[in-house]
Amino acid sequence: MKKLFVLLVVLGSACSAGANNLWDDFSENVTPRNIRAFTKDLGGLIGSGTYTTGRVLGWGGFQIGPRGSMIFKMSKGSGDSAAEKNHTALGERDKVGAVFYPWLQADIGLPFRIDGFIRASSYQGMTIAGGGLRWGITQPNEMLGSLQPMLVVAAHSASARDFSASHYNASLVLSMKIKYFVPYIGGGVDYTTLHINSVAQTALAGDNEYAATARGTVGMNFKLPSYLDLSLAANYAHYGLGAEASLSVRF
Repeated sequence: MKKLFVLLVVLGSACSAGANNLWDDFSENVTPRNIRAFTKDLGGLIGSGTYTTGRVLGWGGFQIGPRGSMIFKMSKGSGDSAAEKNHTALGERDKVGAVFYPWLQADIGLPFRIDGFIRASSYQGMTIAGGGLRWGITQPNEMLGSLQPMLVVAAHSASARDFSASHYNASLVLSMKIKYFVPYIGGGVDYTTLHINSVAQTALAGDNEYAATARGTVGMNFKLPSYLDLSLAANYAHYGLGAEASLSVRF
């Protein structure tokens, strides 16, 4: 329990570290030329990190800990000039740089090879909450070299000062049992509905944007001493290359 407390403190510190609310820059920078790219980027960011072990927990299993998702650089918008394409809904693409979002996620193993999970966070002006289910398509097998296909579905709600969003995603994952770690690969689709509240460009206020984007993930999960799990992964979506990581207590 002491290690779990430390993990929660680390996540809380991360969530309060940012002096500037990144997502508050949306109002001054969103345009009709970058709103669709932003919606796809947001969907890819929210959808990442929904699976980090590549395998189901099993009936009675429990896991909790902080996770983080990162976009190395937001995708370009549309436009006739390089300046328009590089002006994202959060500001100039190079100035915005990497976009990071932390989570706290709890997972529980249920009957019939099903895991349920919930996740939430509030960071730099945006709050997200959601959850979903993972289903092991075949019976779990702990023999070395064994494969497990898994289906993951999730839904989230996001809220910031100037926008809100609904997000849904589905992914298919395949993992392999190896002696010291479990590699996994997955692919899926994120569907996002973005509602614009009040922005500097009043013509966009009240509008909705809808976008679907594919996302692929390759990662590794390591079992550490003291019931700790470490997962590291790279993902690729509309924004290009991204990353995700988690450190959790697992029983």
